[in-house]
Amino acid sequence: MWELILNEYNLTSETLQLAQMREELVNIGEKERILRERSADREAYRYLLDAHRLTARASLPGEQGLNISPRDGGKDGQLAA
Repeated sequence: MWELILNEYNLTSETLQLAQMREELVNIGEKERILRERSADREAYRYLLDAHRLTARASLPGEQGLNISPRDGGKDGQLAA
């Protein structure tokens, strides 16, 4: 009888641990997704900035193009708007 109760308790404990591990994995996956999106946003910003620099140089023949440098990211790693 005690073995049955003990086994049921251990099963419940293991089930709880598995649920917590699954929740942690979901949270990690969500954080990775957010980081990938931020990285893609930064790449798009760099691409657009480079395109702007090239068109600015092309539109001002004989003159030096605009010197536009990207702003550093904020405290949380996001670029300034």
